[in-house]
Amino acid sequence: MGCGFSNIIVINLNRNNSFYYTGEYVNGTVQLNITDGKLEANEIYIKLIGEIGYTTTRTVSDGRGNTHTQTQYHHVPFYFSKFTLAQPEVEQQQQQQLVYNEGQYSWPFQILLTEHLPPTINRPQSYPHVRYYLQVVIDKVWYKSNTRETRYLSVFPHVNLLQNPQCLISTTFGNKNRKDIILKGILNKLGMIPGESIIGTLEIENPRKVLIKCINVILLQNYQIGANSRKFKIFETTLPEIINLKHEQIRETFSIIIPPLVLPPSYNFHGGLQAVANVHIHYLIKFTVIVEGIFADFDIDIPIILGTEPNPNPYPDQQQIFHSVTAAEVPNHGQSGFKDNDPPPDYESVVRNM
Repeated sequence: MGCGFSNIIVINLNRNNSFYYTGEYVNGTVQLNITDGKLEANEIYIKLIGEIGYTTTRTVSDGRGNTHTQTQYHHVPFYFSKFTLAQPEVEQQQQQQLVYNEGQYSWPFQILLTEHLPPTINRPQSYPHVRYYLQVVIDKVWYKSNTRETRYLSVFPHVNLLQNPQCLISTTFGNKNRKDIILKGILNKLGMIPGESIIGTLEIENPRKVLIKCINVILLQNYQIGANSRKFKIFETTLPEIINLKHEQIRETFSIIIPPLVLPPSYNFHGGLQAVANVHIHYLIKFTVIVEGIFADFDIDIPIILGTEPNPNPYPDQQQIFHSVTAAEVPNHGQSGFKDNDPPPDYESVVRNM
């Protein structure tokens, strides 16, 4: 490599966004612009990596009786695929090097995303996360550092509710409190899609005519990545017909639309390349009954399956919501501000921060 060498690497995708489903090909081109000097390399290639990132803490002593907590960052790859862009030709085997002078160069690439991969979760720079990225590597001679360029992707697995008939049948639930208020309910099904309606019926027995202030309905997202777990509130609403009632019998039918957000589907993943990567994401519908009196409130949690298809109420292409991120290297360890035992933040506030 000559003196004053500089280059620009750009990863272009054959679509306007960086969102993919498993089973698709990631197609594009890599452009290299050598603006000064000469490039010598053993190989130029692009790789697609899927990995989880999480944190652990440990107490460290300084040897003088003082201790402090140290955060450790862990990355566990679970997917790897390499596509060679350029390597020495047969007649170049003696020198075993690629040589490029000033100018512009371009190579196409195509990499398959296999099935049965976990969804992208959280920002690539935050912890914990599930992230995917393309990385171009210019493999230089041993005494010179390699050049890298990275572009992040968002990947979702297909979760087709029609392939799981159990989540398409109705389910019943119920609970009671210390004041003999009994709540029973029916949900029309347990499998849903963002933009679809949660439809159900509530029946309440209130023999002591205690004041029922309201009933809140909350959709919660829970996920565990490695040793970290988080909980987010996707949305919360109050049933408008059950506010400040003392009736002995209450029956109410409701229909609540799940916001048409781009939400990772329910999924369990257990796999990896050298170490095991565990990812578990699931959703709950929580009914919280607010009742007059001390320790009289009660709630009911109902696990649901959030899928990606079929969608009876299509909304604008979710792929357009994702935006690509390009960085010279995989970003360093910006820790998430949420702890395992914190109350769940509002999902829209998290998306705003993202």
